[in-house]
Amino acid sequence: MLGKMIAAVVAVTATVAGVGLVTSGGSDQAVVTRIVDGDTFEATLDGRSTTVRLLNIDTPETVDPDSTVQCLGPEAAARLAALIPVGSTVDLSYDDERVDGWGRTLAGVHDTGGRLVNAELAREGLGTAMVVGGNDRYLDEVTEAQEEARAAGRGLYATTVSCTVPAQVERARGTVAGLAQRASSPSPDPAQLDAAGREAVDALTVLAGLDADVRAHRAGVAWAVLSELDRARLTGVLDTASDDARTLQVRFAEQASDVREAQRLAAEQAARDAAAEQRRPAAAPAPAPVAPAAAPAGGGCDSNYTPCVPLSATDLDCGDLSGGPFRVVGTDRHRLDADSDGIGCESQG
Repeated sequence: MLGKMIAAVVAVTATVAGVGLVTSGGSDQAVVTRIVDGDTFEATLDGRSTTVRLLNIDTPETVDPDSTVQCLGPEAAARLAALIPVGSTVDLSYDDERVDGWGRTLAGVHDTGGRLVNAELAREGLGTAMVVGGNDRYLDEVTEAQEEARAAGRGLYATTVSCTVPAQVERARGTVAGLAQRASSPSPDPAQLDAAGREAVDALTVLAGLDADVRAHRAGVAWAVLSELDRARLTGVLDTASDDARTLQVRFAEQASDVREAQRLAAEQAARDAAAEQRRPAAAPAPAPVAPAAAPAGGGCDSNYTPCVPLSATDLDCGDLSGGPFRVVGTDRHRLDADSDGIGCESQG
């Protein structure tokens, strides 16, 4: 209390001296005329136009000429416009310092329903609690609302909003998980395995960049919302994913090498088979078909031969027979097949 009294005295003195720093408690009503960004708007106050900067919250930049549009900056501005539409009346409450160095009115802003707009933005994960100087009147409420957003994974804590830090980490982790799935069912194409290995190297580069950014406390609200516990958890995820990516890089290289070796061995075996086929002798031509002979007019044919060898109770020689040669299809009872190749009387062909 004493500190705030001293600050008030100093502020009043500064005002009298022309510095322009005004102290105040109390509250006023103002009419919103324009939304500037997620934590700043213009309003009419006591018949004069003023720019109001919300106390104890910082939302992503959208209009800073020295900064790019930050993650969820447009969404924060749109949410502020929904909470306090142009034309609506708001209550402004002040802390020790009522005006900042840019001439903006510093205030806690309550909408027509009595909600503290500063805290509502934090509750949706669209800003981070902050304090400048001694203005900490709404710090506890904004911090509590921000913790709700962190626990629920809203806004800048969401893994489903592509620009947030948690989403970037999750996306990198998911890339490595996808590579692990591919490694478990490797492609038979070594070129695809080489490509997967390169993707693992690319993933390592992304992971290393994210890890450095998380540890370095980069500027910007998307990074400022992260607590030390958040950073420790995210770097743990990144470390594990990096280890996995390095393992996968080696695994894909080994798989590609194994496939190429298998292809080389298969090609060599195919060449050996082709050479053996060329060396194999040509198959002997099939014997000419034996034309069937007519059976003798006066008797039957011996069923052991074809064409017909007449039935005979006595032994027959090739010279006793006309025609031929004769295929032995049963028992060679006349011993016509001298070389046992299944064909008798071959010289008569």
